Amino acid sequence: MKIKPPALEYSVGMELYKSDMEGIGGRIKQIPEDFLVEEIMPDGRVLELDKEVRFNEGERKEYLHFTLQKYNWDTIRAIRVISKRLNVSGKRFGFAGTKDKRALTTQRVSVWNISSEELRRVRIKDISFRDFSYSSERITLGDLWGNRFTIIIRDLGLDDGTLRDRINSVLNELNYKIPNFFGVQRFGTVRPITHLVGREILKRDFKRAVMIYLADIYERESEESKEARKFLSETEDFQGALRRFPKHLGYELAMLNFLAKTPTDFIGALRRLPKKLRWMFVHAYQAYVFNKALSRYIREGIEIERLPLAGYEIKLDEITSRILEEEGISQENFKIGEMPELSSGGVYRDCFMDVKGFKILNIDKDELNEGKKKAALRFSLSRGCYTTTVLREIMKNEYW
Repeated sequence: MKIKPPALEYSVGMELYKSDMEGIGGRIKQIPEDFLVEEIMPDGRVLELDKEVRFNEGERKEYLHFTLQKYNWDTIRAIRVISKRLNVSGKRFGFAGTKDKRALTTQRVSVWNISSEELRRVRIKDISFRDFSYSSERITLGDLWGNRFTIIIRDLGLDDGTLRDRINSVLNELNYKIPNFFGVQRFGTVRPITHLVGREILKRDFKRAVMIYLADIYERESEESKEARKFLSETEDFQGALRRFPKHLGYELAMLNFLAKTPTDFIGALRRLPKKLRWMFVHAYQAYVFNKALSRYIREGIEIERLPLAGYEIKLDEITSRILEEEGISQENFKIGEMPELSSGGVYRDCFMDVKGFKILNIDKDELNEGKKKAALRFSLSRGCYTTTVLREIMKNEYW
């Protein structure tokens, strides 16, 4: 009998597992150092933790390139703080991709018109810089081969032999080719709403999009947040909600502040959010449709190499077309005249990812969970692939 994925995964389109072998259970990211992400450069070199990579610093040019190592910082926030310390705009910085927050990570970053001496003087807790070199080119999204991951799965209740057998059996069954689903973090693990907001934007129901973002309640939030969202849902009193929403919900407060003054301008409220976050709404909806389509192809036993992320100009396959029809969305909906910055023509995505260099580094006693084991795994994935999509096949539980 097929093992069913958790409800959250199912709700974002990951409706099945490709492998039949039982999972090992456990949990990830109990502490940030359980999740090590080392960037792999386009030439194949790995930016190893705490190790220098040989770069010729050379004469000063327009851009300074450096390796950023960070612990429990997300990339965007780290760049924001570094730019403030240097007293320059965050727009001067470029990087190949964002890295997980609750993790220990390395990545190449570029900054315009700053010297290595200036950057070396910056001191920020749990952030370090090394491997300086000058270049006439900025680092942009996608300027990497991928990432090497070293993951510790904790709280395991199986013996060493069973753990090794199950892990290896899953990967052998799949021939080290894993369905290339978008992971749950694309949609939100505490409030999985990004695709729902995206769908309402595509349907031009901007009020509904705003109210989902502000007022939909999820169990894993704090009581204070739930109470504030409940009040807004029941009253639509933006002024009153402004007084009730917790201070850490900065994006919500920015929207409420705007709506308290202009209560019917829902497009304006959405534009209080950073452009990257607004863009994420439509992209998350495309990801949701991709996940659903890939689940159907796997369920029906149909081999497929790549699928579209739906948009206004891409050619759609039959199953993706059918899903959009069921959702009440047309391709033309992806051309958003009211918010043209969110329009998307669509692109293709590979349906399966290759897991490279997979190793079980060790299985040992778990010092954080009495009587349990921990397993350390290492593998590499090309850019755009989700680690958790590999781990979900191995663990088959609510790993987040």
